[in-house]
Amino acid sequence: MKRLALIGVILIFSNFAFSWDIKFMKKIPVEDGTLLNSVGFVVLEDGNFIFADFKDKDNQIKVINQEGKLIKAWGKMGPGPDEFNGVGFLDYQRPYLALADAGRHRIYVYERLQGYEFKKIDDILAWEQEGPIKIYQNNVLIPGYVVSPAGKKFMLFMRDFNDRRTEYILPLEYVFGAKSMQEYKKIKEETFVLSIPFMDIYKDTIFYVEDKRLKVDKIDLKSRKIEIIGEQPKNFRALSIDKKTKNRLMDPQNQKSKEELDEIISKHSFVSGLFADKNFVAVIYVNKEKRIGEELYWIPYVQIYDHSGRVLHEQSLGPFFSSDRVIPLYYEKDKRQLYLCSIISHEAAYGYEIYKYSVEQ
Repeated sequence: MKRLALIGVILIFSNFAFSWDIKFMKKIPVEDGTLLNSVGFVVLEDGNFIFADFKDKDNQIKVINQEGKLIKAWGKMGPGPDEFNGVGFLDYQRPYLALADAGRHRIYVYERLQGYEFKKIDDILAWEQEGPIKIYQNNVLIPGYVVSPAGKKFMLFMRDFNDRRTEYILPLEYVFGAKSMQEYKKIKEETFVLSIPFMDIYKDTIFYVEDKRLKVDKIDLKSRKIEIIGEQPKNFRALSIDKKTKNRLMDPQNQKSKEELDEIISKHSFVSGLFADKNFVAVIYVNKEKRIGEELYWIPYVQIYDHSGRVLHEQSLGPFFSSDRVIPLYYEKDKRQLYLCSIISHEAAYGYEIYKYSVEQ
């Protein structure tokens, strides 16, 4: 009996016997002047990167090698059929590359042929798109407010590559991890500023989170069952703005409203990314607490959960820091390697650095 009891204790605490760690491997500075303004990138099989650069009128798409140097660029801005009008978010799931063109409200789907040659195979109308996109089989998952033909409101939907079928995924009342429309409206009222969504998918399960609350919607695409997981860590300071402050910030006579809002934001925490694998989902959040000279920068922390929502691990993601609270990231599931992009605001331009990590257990 004693041996059985001991085995039971070992089984109960078995998760704690396997330590998790996200180890920093190296930093890759992107050569100055290569990127004008980018919010997204992907990693190819050879370890090189594709960045979208929505400010570059001559080259919206850029291939950057593992030394941070530009090796290929294409995609002019313009009205032509093979031109763009501001590519922001993108995703790559071999062999498909999806590019979200904010100016044209379309998502273009390409198939990788060989090397850095891509052939456009489809495009999707996406007026509603409001954040990072994800490829799922021959579909694109798109965050954004949309109303179904039945009149129901959603904040995540899916369109097939041919743009013939739309599936509605996440009802509005589940956003922020809420469980009713009343709760959703209350949180939205408190958060005030525009929200940014993040998501990842493992097999047929989507994990979706908004930046203002550390609550993750876990969505089974087969059954459409929705669960809410996530535990707010002690150092996560959730944004909550009272009505009096909000009225003051919205007052057109208040000439210091922007400075006041920036000050409020700098004192709170925000979810900044999410990635998932077969036995975990990880949420990255940031606090503005690293001082260099007179500047304060955002630094990231990560929480790792199992798929049932139990916390497995927490840590900071040093030495990373950024001027921007939104961290472009890409996670390679087959290699368990995480890439984060730091954006540093300089007087005349932005500087970009890629931080590479290994997820170990």
